[in-house]
Amino acid sequence: MQHAAKSACSATVHRQSMNTYTVRDLRHTMERWNTEYALVLDEAHASNLHRTRLLSPVAAALNGLFALIFLWLVLSAADGDPAYRWKLWQLFTHTGMGIALAACGLAGRPLEHRHRSWPGRWLPVFSIAICIGFSILITAIDQWITAAITPFFIACIVSSLTIYLRPQMAAILYSVACLAFSWLIGFTQHNPDILLSNRINGLAVCAIGFCLSVLMWRKFTTIAVQKHQLEKAHAELQLKQRELERLTRQDGLTGLFNRNTFVELSTNELKRAKRQGSATTILLLDLDHFKRVNDTWGHPAGDAVLRNVAQNMVNTVRSTDLVGRLGGEEFIVLLPHTTAESGRKIAEKIRQRLEQSDVRWEGHRIAVTASIGLSSTTADEEREFDSLYTEADKALYLAKQRGRNRVI
Repeated sequence: MQHAAKSACSATVHRQSMNTYTVRDLRHTMERWNTEYALVLDEAHASNLHRTRLLSPVAAALNGLFALIFLWLVLSAADGDPAYRWKLWQLFTHTGMGIALAACGLAGRPLEHRHRSWPGRWLPVFSIAICIGFSILITAIDQWITAAITPFFIACIVSSLTIYLRPQMAAILYSVACLAFSWLIGFTQHNPDILLSNRINGLAVCAIGFCLSVLMWRKFTTIAVQKHQLEKAHAELQLKQRELERLTRQDGLTGLFNRNTFVELSTNELKRAKRQGSATTILLLDLDHFKRVNDTWGHPAGDAVLRNVAQNMVNTVRSTDLVGRLGGEEFIVLLPHTTAESGRKIAEKIRQRLEQSDVRWEGHRIAVTASIGLSSTTADEEREFDSLYTEADKALYLAKQRGRNRVI
């Protein structure tokens, strides 16, 4: 007995636990859905307004055609025609439905780019409410000659497949439609059995329309969320690609062009100078006694000095000039459309700025000087980068030999 009681108690606890997990999972699912709905709602409004603007005139034209048919039937009806009342009311109903839908189509044009506005959000809902409302009236009028509810069925299904509605809005719309349908056909269908059958069928039609609407909304939401995720992933990939390109083209410490990139850009610039017949100057800069900085204050201090040098050089030259770091404490500058004399003035300006801009490091001031070698090509010469670089390197060597902190 005690074993059976324990088993029953365990089973009860297990069922309660399963129910708790089910409720919790359902709550989490609803929270996730609401988050997704908020993400895609703006896109849904835009799509709904676009569809309303395009489909409302089509539906209006179709109702206009039906109105013409019923007008011809009314005008050609014989005296005492038992279906005359049905034809006349269908003429009025289709005419009114066509006018209302045409108005929705016209109203949607100025709202095409204003889907976030109140009219832009509610016009699509209003248009399908018109369709379902008039379909109920048409179906009720049809009860005078037939028990079919085809117009109401078509309107509910087409509306659920045309406009994206949040489940809450779809529930309200189809609930109201079901009540209105059941109430209105009671005025025209007097056979109790047929009336009951039609009301049950109308309830089923509304349930089908609601389920289709929810499925369409979930499909749209899933696709839109995946689209946003793909766009986000694509943007992140492009950002990483640009960052990778930057890293492959720039020196990681100073942000200047690295050796390979500088040589590539300089080669292109020299070709352009050759075509345009302009002078070009190269400055090769090497910091004086840089090893002492690393030995005395450590490599982090040396990195700070290198960054300071790079910043001073960039601030001194023109925006069209190229500044690169060849490696270690060696930097290089390409000065397009610059003669040797003008290049020397720029080099002296760089040298003086470096000499005057000490680097502060842990309470100490680190003095920085540089030796600069200059090489230039005139407008009449055709020099390659390697030739200019070799010449500038020789000039730099002479600057070091003659006491450093100078331009040769």
